[in-house]
Amino acid sequence: MKANVKNLLMLTAAVTMTACVNHDVEEIVENNTKAMYSSSFVKKYPNVSLNQSWDYSTKQKTFGLGDITRGNVPTRGNGGGITEGGWYEVDNNTLTWMHDQLVEGVDNRSLGKPFYMSVPGNEFTIVPIFQGIAAAVWELHMVVDGNDYKVWTKSQDIQIKDNDNSDWHALHCGYHTWDGGNTWIFSEWESQYNTIGGDKHTGDDSHEPSVVTDVRAKKYVCADLPVGAEMYFYLKVTTGDTDRCEVGAEQSSIKGMMLALQDVPRPANIPADNEAMIIACEDADLSLSDWDMNDVVFLVYGKKVPKPVEITEGDEVERRTTVRYMIEDLGATDDFDFNDIVIDVADIDIVSPIYTNDVLTGWNNKGHRQEAIIRHLGGTLPFRLTIGNTQLEEHAGVLGADPDEKYDITGWDINRHNISVQVKQNNNSGVYNNVTFPKAGEAPMIIAVDPTQMWMSERQSVPESWFYIPQD
Repeated sequence: MKANVKNLLMLTAAVTMTACVNHDVEEIVENNTKAMYSSSFVKKYPNVSLNQSWDYSTKQKTFGLGDITRGNVPTRGNGGGITEGGWYEVDNNTLTWMHDQLVEGVDNRSLGKPFYMSVPGNEFTIVPIFQGIAAAVWELHMVVDGNDYKVWTKSQDIQIKDNDNSDWHALHCGYHTWDGGNTWIFSEWESQYNTIGGDKHTGDDSHEPSVVTDVRAKKYVCADLPVGAEMYFYLKVTTGDTDRCEVGAEQSSIKGMMLALQDVPRPANIPADNEAMIIACEDADLSLSDWDMNDVVFLVYGKKVPKPVEITEGDEVERRTTVRYMIEDLGATDDFDFNDIVIDVADIDIVSPIYTNDVLTGWNNKGHRQEAIIRHLGGTLPFRLTIGNTQLEEHAGVLGADPDEKYDITGWDINRHNISVQVKQNNNSGVYNNVTFPKAGEAPMIIAVDPTQMWMSERQSVPESWFYIPQD
């Protein structure tokens, strides 16, 4: 009996020692892999400082009807979407009516409420007809049934005639300078391009007005979209102004940054059986906003135009703050495409509008939740994600898939980035490498970006411009 007990104790000790040795070996393999990765990262990006946060997300709050699929939706051509058309010469009667409604420098928000729309059963056309003097640069986006379509960029394909030049030509800036000779120098400050005209500064410092007489712009035709689907527009701010709007802001119709003016007289140069509507946009929601809702104005026309649905008190919409995490799985130590796992994590408030004298003045919180969506997989190693308090089941690695798999989660902290992933080691399918959000001073295997940042193609390293580079 004593011999059996002695043998059992010796066997137990041997197993324990073997397990410890195996664990130590596995930890050594993981640490060596991470060290090789860090060394390769420094060699790949010699100008990039490791002493940074690795968080490049702006954490903008966006208003919408649900999750948005960004970036991989066609904006032109087949399968439904948007096609650029020919020139549309703006009916000056339309502009006169618009200026009567949208008085410059006056708060015009009482002309409408936040809204979304439903897609009609026919194609419809969007065309920019007026661009005011505004400090920001933006893009117009259209979201249809959760799919995000980029329509137009500020100043794109707009031309004017004025009292200086009766030929069609590019937009003026809000002011021009004189070179002391015979040439007007048009400012290249793109944010100030407009369809209004502006003062010219002459050699004797006097001012001479430039009067715009005609405007034309390219049309954008929307066709074969899902009939009855919910849709809305937003301006994506790409260059901001500290006291007016932030870079990355999405100024949407749901947020109350647009008006749908449905009683516009039908322009003479659209088909007689077409309806018309004006979408008037404000780009600024900070302290110096004038709320005149005319920073850019679009005409929408078609046999039927998208039908606006006002968001009234008690109606609920989502206010999201989303961070996109791009993850390297250590399947290779010289690969920095950050596309092995791409996951969007969102903190979501359910809110309803508050109106004072028919003007939106705030939002009531009605609920809260968090979710994660796996957007892209570009690695072959199995993995387990932990986000906040939620550990997801092991997921197979897939090379080049966009699964859009959605999970409810809890406990995610948008500032602490409490996300981690366990990835099976290349040479040992029973052992995991542990990848966490990096601290300052560490080479990143996870980075945080905005959800509009698209991932790279396989084995195409992210550019160093994504990272902080110290300036001498």
